[in-house]
Amino acid sequence: MNAPETPNAWTIYRMLPNFQRLPVAQFCSRSEAESSLKVIRQLLPNTELILAFEIGAENPTTEPIQPPTKEPNLPTSANRELLKIFLISSRPIVSRVIHSLHVHNFACATDWSPLVQNQDSGEVMSVLIKYFATDS
Repeated sequence: MNAPETPNAWTIYRMLPNFQRLPVAQFCSRSEAESSLKVIRQLLPNTELILAFEIGAENPTTEPIQPPTKEPNLPTSANRELLKIFLISSRPIVSRVIHSLHVHNFACATDWSPLVQNQDSGEVMSVLIKYFATDS
């Protein structure tokens, strides 16, 4: 998956040999992407990561950019709080936890970033970004 899933998104990529890149996580805002990039760099200090702004299939010079439609149950930005979950362990354990959270309706398995291999420890990492309504 070299192309982002949503148009016009900030994407963190892990750099691989031969100019290949592996998407790690995708964000709607630059500030969320930069803060997550700092955390991932602390967790994986020997991994080369970059932050890129990806423009989707639509050409923004020929078509106007429409704001995303609001989902009916999605609270406004003033009434929601961001949660970032990082899973780091062996591939079977991370996959099992993602599946378990999916079965318990906490997060869809496809909402998690692709598994990123840590070459030094043999562990993998996956990231989930989720919003929750605040009580206020």
